[in-house]
Amino acid sequence: MELSLTGRRALVPLLATVLVALLAGTWLMSGALVEAAGPLTVATGRTAVCCVVLTAFAAARSSGRVRMRRVVQRPWLVCLLALLGFAGYAAGTLLAIPRVGTSLTNLVVALMPCAGVAIGALWFGERASRRSVVGALIATAAAGAYAALGGRGTLDAPGLLLALAGMLGFAVYGFLYRRALAGLPPLAVLPVLLAAATVMLLPLTLPGLLAHPPSPAQWAGIALLGGAVYAPAYLVQHRLILLKGPVFTAAVQLAVPFTVRIGDWVLGTASAPGATEAVLLAAACAGIALVTLERRRPGSGVSAPGPSVTPDSVGSADSCGAALPATLPGCSSSTGSRTRSRARR
Repeated sequence: MELSLTGRRALVPLLATVLVALLAGTWLMSGALVEAAGPLTVATGRTAVCCVVLTAFAAARSSGRVRMRRVVQRPWLVCLLALLGFAGYAAGTLLAIPRVGTSLTNLVVALMPCAGVAIGALWFGERASRRSVVGALIATAAAGAYAALGGRGTLDAPGLLLALAGMLGFAVYGFLYRRALAGLPPLAVLPVLLAAATVMLLPLTLPGLLAHPPSPAQWAGIALLGGAVYAPAYLVQHRLILLKGPVFTAAVQLAVPFTVRIGDWVLGTASAPGATEAVLLAAACAGIALVTLERRRPGSGVSAPGPSVTPDSVGSADSCGAALPATLPGCSSSTGSRTRSRARR
């Protein structure tokens, strides 16, 4: 069923909220698992489980099987996207943590919105407004300062390069994915990419996995993490990339560490945020709002599209892709969104 303009506007903030909530859940669940089973084991396990779950939903319909075969028919693209968006990102950031620490790794990852603005302008012809650039800078600075509060890391050049490579790889991935595979729903694309990423991660994981195999309880936790949290999170994330672009999606994700901090306070597992944390939270929210909230054209009552919305990104999002867990088994289709996009502009 075709989404109206009002429905599309209502869908975006809903997806953004769901994405932040799901990614905050990954933080809460991953901590104990990573410490007990090892980061690469958890990353590979959750990727494999997520692949199995999404494949089961996609293959439940003949249309899903046809679409997955269309993705498989582009092996070089699949390998490149799997490397940049999943295997490379996971390996780069996880291998960087022991060398430079969690805080510095998170600081590098927080640079993604700014990196996305630069990469989009230099390589993909995306024109960012001054408003979005300022917002990305403010949100990145706030998130980076918040990450720095977590502790001091080691200035290890290889570790920083690993984190930077993982972050830049994912930033490029968002644009490539939207350009190359936007005609297919995420539910058909993700199983193939996750399968390729699992194969890429296995050689890095096997030594530690064989030396220290996870316990049954840890395997159960990894399965829950991959199937119940990452599967819907990836669907929502990629739906947002199609609808609003990589910069928008990366900016939304900067809210995750602050959400986790507030959640810890609400649950009573941490004290109330201090003045510095509150200021950084407010700054991050302001920056994210500049990037994500649509502008109103003076006197028209019509919202101007956000800076990351282009004819390609809006027009190619009409293949819909199940965004929420409740719609996993199928995917409705819509047509004419490119025409509507041009009319709005």
